[in-house]
Amino acid sequence: MNTVLSRANSLFAFSLSVMAALTFGCFITTAFKDRRVPVDIHVSKVMLKNVDDFTGPRERSDLGFITFDLSADLQPIFDWNVKQLFLYLSAEYATKSNSLNQVVLWDKIVLRGENTKLNLRDMKSKYFFFDDGNGLR
Repeated sequence: MNTVLSRANSLFAFSLSVMAALTFGCFITTAFKDRRVPVDIHVSKVMLKNVDDFTGPRERSDLGFITFDLSADLQPIFDWNVKQLFLYLSAEYATKSNSLNQVVLWDKIVLRGENTKLNLRDMKSKYFFFDDGNGLR
């Protein structure tokens, strides 16, 4: 004869198995989806200035300004499992003192339900493109 506790244990184990199967099904629906979309980036203007650096010794450092155009359709990325996208534009360059420098120039958060077709023209860099030295030349 089964007691109340053994019946409750069987019910709990069955419910847990069903929940595990449903969770795995949710994982499978988006795990292998290709989330790459074509993005067109065009840099229209690059300006470089040599300015005083007040953070350390009295030296001059490079400060860059970039104007760019960006167009992309992000609609294929959004599905039931994507709530927001964090987009960023970064620059990578090498100098004599560092083999790899990375600087984030611009970012944007796109929420579900917003316009997913980006057509940005003459966007300026949101953050300073500042090199500690003269490595941008």
